[in-house]
Amino acid sequence: MKKLNLRYLTLSGILLAVLIVCAQLTIPLPIVPLTLQTLAVGLVASLLPVNYALEVIIAYLLLGILGVPVFASFSSGFGIIVGPTGGYLLTFLLYVLITASILRFKQRTFLTLFCANILGALTQLFFGALWMIPVLKISLTATLLTGVVPFILPAIIKVILVCLIVQKVPKTI
Repeated sequence: MKKLNLRYLTLSGILLAVLIVCAQLTIPLPIVPLTLQTLAVGLVASLLPVNYALEVIIAYLLLGILGVPVFASFSSGFGIIVGPTGGYLLTFLLYVLITASILRFKQRTFLTLFCANILGALTQLFFGALWMIPVLKISLTATLLTGVVPFILPAIIKVILVCLIVQKVPKTI
């Protein structure tokens, strides 16, 4: 195994663990809790190549679906995926795909990291919230007011934290 592959594999395992821990750091809100999951997803997307980033998210989702309590508040199971918050979990894949793809061709400056992560985070937030329309049978307006608007400022703060953390990670990773 090449040294670079071993580094990415090791970093993937560490970031999967970070994602699981961040999922447990929760502020309960009606319907959708506020967690640090997207902070961890931003780190995954910003520190790993696209294929490794997607594999971390897929591993996380599979662990949760198979019953390992890795989702917010130590929850798990297929019921979470088909419930109101399932869209947010599934669109973690969009977040890492968008962000890691942009960063693949760019220097990881604060501005580049911020723009790539903001695009990934807001896409994930919007499309994740849309999942609630058929699940909860609510209008688009109610969905946006419940599942997007309250999370915009926290998303921006988390993206800034991702940028600051990634800039401190040694370039050898």
